[in-house]
Amino acid sequence: MSESHPRTSLARTIALPDALRDGIAQALARVPEVRWIKAAQALSERYRSPRTTAAPLASGPDDALGYAALIMPAAYAQLRGAIAATAARAPGWSPATILDIGSGPGTALWAAAEQWPTLQHAVAWEREPALIALGKTLATNSPSPAVRAARWERHDLAVERVAAADNAFDLLVLGHVLNELGAEDQARTVAEAWRQTAGVLLIVEPGTPAGFAVVRAARDALLADGGHTLAPCAHDAPCPLADDWCHFPQRIWRPEFQRRARGAPSPWEESKFAYAAIACFPTQQPIWGRIIREPTSNKAYAEATISSRTGIVRQRALKRHREEYRRVQNLTWGETLDDPLSVEC
Repeated sequence: MSESHPRTSLARTIALPDALRDGIAQALARVPEVRWIKAAQALSERYRSPRTTAAPLASGPDDALGYAALIMPAAYAQLRGAIAATAARAPGWSPATILDIGSGPGTALWAAAEQWPTLQHAVAWEREPALIALGKTLATNSPSPAVRAARWERHDLAVERVAAADNAFDLLVLGHVLNELGAEDQARTVAEAWRQTAGVLLIVEPGTPAGFAVVRAARDALLADGGHTLAPCAHDAPCPLADDWCHFPQRIWRPEFQRRARGAPSPWEESKFAYAAIACFPTQQPIWGRIIREPTSNKAYAEATISSRTGIVRQRALKRHREEYRRVQNLTWGETLDDPLSVEC
């Protein structure tokens, strides 16, 4: 692996890479607008409804276009946010190879290439032929040689095992895929993916209680199998949250086609995700804690909720202590802290 320092911070609001945005727009322009908007809206209904079967969320060319127009920008934001947080805990680590399991149209490949432009070899596994076809088309626009030359393979995790590869991958991504499997298949897939990981296994799910539960179970299993937490936790202990859940936001500018598909005029959306980055190596950038809620403030005090090495900490600064109050008030959700806050409560 090459040893170059990755870009480890993101703006509060990001955008799709120009090449990806333009590629999606070009794909959508090849069919009547009414078709992909109708497909996107139907997909949105299925996405919000409880999943009671293993039927695919998107199948067929129209569904693939609807997915790219509506869901792919939000999924990109989630993966990009999780990847940046992972990179921040492993400065100097720069993966050369990536396996994206449950790739859809290659969302994680684009996000990883933005963070680590030194990627050399990419493999994408996906179940749906229409998403593979779209992913290959979009990849031709990528400035990343690894994304353009990615090897696409058709796999169905509900009926297949994660077969051993000749060489393990520096970065392996399970993005928005475990929630589509039953509990036994989730555990099997995580264990088999870990055996193919030479560096970091990144698991990303929607920022819901159900998504968090999937990530938490995977993290527990991987730590028991010798993994090390890079993010979001500051420790390798069991999650200290009880009757609660943890997730993070990444704001993204909505491209025009997404606004049309959603029928929403807002120029941006806050895409929330739960994630765990588990490495074969301990972090070289330890932290004391991470902000796991949007800090709150009122006329009396400002308060931040922190997942720290010693458990969940709620630090409050009274308004009469102006400097401490402003410091807590200005903390951001997802921000890391090297040391405990020094505040007078």
